[in-house]
Amino acid sequence: MKFTGLFLTLAISPFAFSGEIVTSNDVQVLAINGTKVQSSFLGEKKLETEDGKQQIVVKYTNNFRDGGLLESRPYILTVDVKGKTEITTTKLYSYPQASQKLRTGLEWFVESEKGQYQLKDAEQLQGDGFIPYSDIEGLISAYNNENDIAVTSNSVKKITTNSLIQQYKAADLEQKKQFKMWLINSETK
Repeated sequence: MKFTGLFLTLAISPFAFSGEIVTSNDVQVLAINGTKVQSSFLGEKKLETEDGKQQIVVKYTNNFRDGGLLESRPYILTVDVKGKTEITTTKLYSYPQASQKLRTGLEWFVESEKGQYQLKDAEQLQGDGFIPYSDIEGLISAYNNENDIAVTSNSVKKITTNSLIQQYKAADLEQKKQFKMWLINSETK
């Protein structure tokens, strides 16, 4: 019986996600749809997700022989994932070149089954304090609240106040209760 359950799990799991996010060696995925990515020591270069619009937070990091380690602030991207989707930035070959590009802003590119394109709406997250990006999920939540963006586990969409009111009115009592609890908890943080 245990063998059958294990077999079914292994047989079905490859089909649970149809999208795959792949990054180059100098790009690190920090979060997908507001949830921090748990990465290994070497970092994850392939992540499974669903097809469709996904909010992905990435940063550029590279250790140059001619100057040391450089890291960018986290960038928040909205990517239309379709099958194997690769996220890259302009290739930077030296410490001075990368340092200059980090000051002026990185360009982000996506390549998938839909084709290759440059992301025009990439924004940097702004953190405060000694370790400004330690609470990446909190920064993403604040960014989404400021920009009226709703993120679910499988999609991202910009929403308006009117649509929030309509969704609240259409919700059942349990959903309204959960929303109120979430609101109270997020206000007290």
